[in-house]
Amino acid sequence: MPNCEYRILNYWDNNEDLYVNYVVENLKNYSKANVVNVFSVSDLDCDYYNALPDEIDDAVYKLIKNHSGWEFNINKVSKLSPLLKDIYDCVCESEASMCHIDYDDWNELVKEIGYTENDFNNLKDEVERYNLKDFLVLDDGEYKICGYGGLQCCFNDDRASKWVFANER
Repeated sequence: MPNCEYRILNYWDNNEDLYVNYVVENLKNYSKANVVNVFSVSDLDCDYYNALPDEIDDAVYKLIKNHSGWEFNINKVSKLSPLLKDIYDCVCESEASMCHIDYDDWNELVKEIGYTENDFNNLKDEVERYNLKDFLVLDDGEYKICGYGGLQCCFNDDRASKWVFANER
């Protein structure tokens, strides 16, 4: 997207999938988006496993610039329920990009945080509303809630109040 500024925050490889966390700012209207996008490692115009870090950075910038625009059209984390925000954060912070809440964990969350069955029912509605069936499994017998990698790619994490742009490319 022209007239945008990008800043890569982080990227990581997970079984040939390259997850890229970046911030993009539209310089015309100053809107910002903090997103995670996923690409195939083979989409890079360099060999991810043998390239120098600067080569990888340049290739990643090319990918995000070629696939930009969608960042401003996805749902914002600030609009999610507290429970879905917590699951989203858990998936984002997990090295395995997963969040598992079994029934005992759920009971602890009810006691410690005050979640209710109403919160869980609202989560069910959000799974439908945001089309998250591939990323959130509810009441599967073993787990009350399972969040999977890819959930972090579904939202613009707009909760940060200020983003610093150190690199212009």
